[in-house]
Amino acid sequence: MKLTKKQIKQIISEELTKTDKAEIKRMVRKELEKEMKSKLKKAVEEAVAEELKGKAAKEQIADVSKTIIKKLYKDLSFHHPYIIDRIKI
Repeated sequence: MKLTKKQIKQIISEELTKTDKAEIKRMVRKELEKEMKSKLKKAVEEAVAEELKGKAAKEQIADVSKTIIKKLYKDLSFHHPYIIDRIKI
């Protein structure tokens, strides 16, 4: 199929319709989401792994865990004393 200069100019100058623009945006968004999802996941995993390696992070996690256990124990002892009574020593 051979195109004339006039046909080529007409094809080039043809304006995109709203549906064409929407389809292009959808395709670009889909590709960007694929690309960003994999890069973002990898970056987050690396950042979290790096932060958890430090001694300060481990101490903070331990402190938060202790606080939660203490609050749970208090709640159980006030609201459900029979649970504590069932614990055998």
